[in-house]
Amino acid sequence: MLFNQNSMNFIGNLDPMVLLERNVSDIKNPCAIISPHAGYIFSGDVASSVFNTIDQNKTYKNVFILSTSHTSHYKGASCLYDDIYTTPFGDMKINKNINMDLCNDSDDFIRPDINSFLNDHTIEVILPFVYYRVKYENIVPIMIGDTNPYVINKLSTYLKKYLIDDNLFIISSDFSHYPSYSDAIKIDNETKDMILKNNSTNFLKNINKDLGYDNLRTRMCGWSSYLTLLYMIENENIDIDIIKYKNSGDTIFSDKNSVVGYFGISFSKKK
Repeated sequence: MLFNQNSMNFIGNLDPMVLLERNVSDIKNPCAIISPHAGYIFSGDVASSVFNTIDQNKTYKNVFILSTSHTSHYKGASCLYDDIYTTPFGDMKINKNINMDLCNDSDDFIRPDINSFLNDHTIEVILPFVYYRVKYENIVPIMIGDTNPYVINKLSTYLKKYLIDDNLFIISSDFSHYPSYSDAIKIDNETKDMILKNNSTNFLKNINKDLGYDNLRTRMCGWSSYLTLLYMIENENIDIDIIKYKNSGDTIFSDKNSVVGYFGISFSKKK
């Protein structure tokens, strides 16, 4: 799998190492995180903060990166059968065996399909942070093309066995899209409160409500990826930590009349 040049144009020329050196949070040693996938000038500060909760002394066997497709809609999810993800900063080994097992065991809910990953930046923007900040042996990129809760629940059952101490799950998602600056703060905090409840019924009941906000396109663009994680952890003993929040209106590059929100959130198993 080759890194898409369009993603390099999207993320800009900022060095992720500079971002990672600038923001150091308390180590949470998470089993999962939510990290934004916008251009680094907008969301890199939030992404670096949540990645800095990961213990650099720990080596993960597999880093699962879950994203909701921004280019197509299809049943279930897709994975890569390639051995290597080739990027401008270095090759990243893909756990092809896990991908084969997922495809073989998932009753066609997960399928190999490289086309689902092409021209979609939502996983590629995460990769530099993984490469530079996480000690890992393999990555497992998974693109979700579905928003049907039944299908998402099925996906979670195939993935849950991998939610162990040796693995890390990264959910690639931004939050509200295109409300005003002040509305985004309200909307994103409402979504944050849903996440803190760690309850799928509550989340599904509220995620698509707009409550009359102008120009609100979505509360969370990767909510099906987060819902996959939620189905895996909602009955577990989990600490949820809000690491950082910003929206694009906090930069000089954005109009405060139309912004996108970003949260960095970590999920850790209680000892």
